[in-house]
Amino acid sequence: MQKQAKIFLRITIFLFVILFLFSQELYARALHFIAYGDTRRDIKTREKPQVKHNAIASVIRENNPDFILFSGDMVYCDEFEKFLEVITNNYTGSKMIPLYPVIGNHELIFGEKVDAVINDLLEKIGVVNKSKERSSSQPELLHDLEALKRKLYLEIESIPDAKLKTRSRQVLCEEICGKLDPAYISYLKEVLCETKDGQSWYSFVKEADGLKIKFIALNSSLPDDEEQFQWFLNELKQFSGPKIILEHYPPYSTGFHGCLDLMNKNSKASRFRDRYAKIFNNTANNVVLVVSGHEHNYQRICKTDQTGSMQLPVYVVSGGGGAELTGQAACDTSQIPMDGFRCLGLITAYQFIDIVADTDDKDNLTLTCKTLGLQCDLTEGLPDDDTFERQFVNDRLEVIDDFTLSWEKQR
Repeated sequence: MQKQAKIFLRITIFLFVILFLFSQELYARALHFIAYGDTRRDIKTREKPQVKHNAIASVIRENNPDFILFSGDMVYCDEFEKFLEVITNNYTGSKMIPLYPVIGNHELIFGEKVDAVINDLLEKIGVVNKSKERSSSQPELLHDLEALKRKLYLEIESIPDAKLKTRSRQVLCEEICGKLDPAYISYLKEVLCETKDGQSWYSFVKEADGLKIKFIALNSSLPDDEEQFQWFLNELKQFSGPKIILEHYPPYSTGFHGCLDLMNKNSKASRFRDRYAKIFNNTANNVVLVVSGHEHNYQRICKTDQTGSMQLPVYVVSGGGGAELTGQAACDTSQIPMDGFRCLGLITAYQFIDIVADTDDKDNLTLTCKTLGLQCDLTEGLPDDDTFERQFVNDRLEVIDDFTLSWEKQR
């Protein structure tokens, strides 16, 4: 009996090991990643910790993704230590989660003139906030504030592209790669910081059960840069498989920036859309998904066929990483250039997108996308940091959107 028991025990252990390894193999087949962005504070609170971002990042960490796509606007101007503190607390350590960022517009608010206007704004905001009652001078102060905001916008817009290009490289390679733990950030140094000076765009390839997927990170604040554009075209030529694009300005949006940016043909967002979107939309280029931020809300934008099925590529806006939320554009959204695409829904929510990439035969790709978030009613105001931390992490996190994308290799 003892001999039979030992044999039975060995067989049981053997089967358990086989099942364990098999389950691990099944898990390893899928590529699991997260997309989110826009974690910055605003001009009044930029020196405070990124509490909302930290709460979101802690939930992302618990989901244990393979890596993260970050769609820009890490900071307002120069508060990089606040952003890096969140990244260090949540994505480094024994279980490292690589973060792949792109440049947003707020990383590019810099220069002596810009700093001077920001200081003037902060001084005026302080005077307005201290005024308990509406005095005769307050309307004049509010008028001055609006004038200073316009001046700030003009100063930012006047920064030459050559300086934006240099600044973009400094942000990614000095503020990010240069200040995070070298053992952690080596993956980004390899794909970006070891390229030639001036480059703030990059690509990398990941594999899901033998099927390779190319991720292309672009700097949408440099829509006219010929070096980036030719590099992008070459990336498309060199890789025939499925591609996922990451950048900051959404080529299509019905949100707050939709009429401000996309209806202004001279804006960087419009110029980026006009140059790049037609290439994204060419099915021969095999772009499956375009991820952007900038809008502080969530949107899924696509074309559908006669059966209602989504056509590729699909555009998602995920700018709910902690910045104050914004809603629908305050204009006639039917006038926003959408090239036949339509927004299937705009949701004002702090959120991130959880994506699983898988394949059944190395020729077909399936992206299972689930957006987790905390919806907010803008008319009721946004939660403070403490309330948000409790609600997002413990109480009210919900699936606010889910969809599946399928790509088949052209034969």
